[in-house]
Amino acid sequence: MSITPPFDESGSGAAAVVSRDRQELLLPPRSAMPAPGSRSVFGLGFFRRLRDSQGSGCFILLFCGIGLTLFLFGVAGTVGPWKEGLRGNNDPRSFLGVMIFGAVFFLVPLRMLQIVLTGAEKKSRGRTSKKEPWTADYPWRREWMPPDYSGGGSGWVLGRVAFLALIGLFNLALAAPSWVARIVILAFDLLGLLILYDTLHKLTQWLRFRHPVATWTTFPAFLGDRLEGRISFARPVRVAGAPKVTLRCVGDERVTRMSGKHQSSQLQPFALYQETREAPQAVKPGEPLDYVDFGFDVPGDLPGTDLLKETATYWQVCLDVPIAGPNLEAVFLAPVYRRTQ
Repeated sequence: MSITPPFDESGSGAAAVVSRDRQELLLPPRSAMPAPGSRSVFGLGFFRRLRDSQGSGCFILLFCGIGLTLFLFGVAGTVGPWKEGLRGNNDPRSFLGVMIFGAVFFLVPLRMLQIVLTGAEKKSRGRTSKKEPWTADYPWRREWMPPDYSGGGSGWVLGRVAFLALIGLFNLALAAPSWVARIVILAFDLLGLLILYDTLHKLTQWLRFRHPVATWTTFPAFLGDRLEGRISFARPVRVAGAPKVTLRCVGDERVTRMSGKHQSSQLQPFALYQETREAPQAVKPGEPLDYVDFGFDVPGDLPGTDLLKETATYWQVCLDVPIAGPNLEAVFLAPVYRRTQ
């Protein structure tokens, strides 16, 4: 990590903290992120995407069918005209348990299927211009570009609902006599509380400020050149300190993790480069802020944006504004590419 002195040659007038340490990010990989404005992967073209998933989508779809069958069986034994005939001498609570288990067993594979189909959709999307990939790989906007990970869309909702439902299913085992099992379940409950807090934080932030938007002065920016732009707020923000803007290069890598005797392979984002600067605007604490300008000299020895491959590389501009309460944060996918011949 290094610190660039104040009033450096880049002209930002603020000190920059630069890091080239490889850092794991707690974010979803790019292959799981649908493009803004894209149609649902379960809609038109579903069977084409299922075919392009090379069998994995069909396998997950089978588990969705099993989960849905269990859920419907539990519903039939809990309510409806067939409940007495299905129950017999069985405890009515057992059908409620089957219904909950079936719901979880349906939601979790459904989220996995959504991720697989999103990846298949990106693989099938061809580049209309090899010399200008930014015209085809992402719905870029020079003005009023929405933030990344903005918390919208069915994928975000389905993923959180599925995970919370899975945690709820684990809690059925709290009556087990094993203290180890209880500790593990309580650890998952704490993770569930963090997810709920993050969800409420995003919702509260959206209600207070709506989503900020980015406007690119340089579009696209190339490695070795300069990236400049502005982040505007839908409502004025009263700051409690100097806003900070970070430019980072992210690469999705396939990593293998061990869980007991089993190992699994998954995509994980890693920050390859980060540069953080204070916003050049002089705003006193408590004063309203309408926008934040930023400018970075992009290093030329890092990979450019490539969003279509499985192990994608991409650049992001991250905003952190100190305010009363949790900071206002936003992340924008940045159009930084390698210059083509």
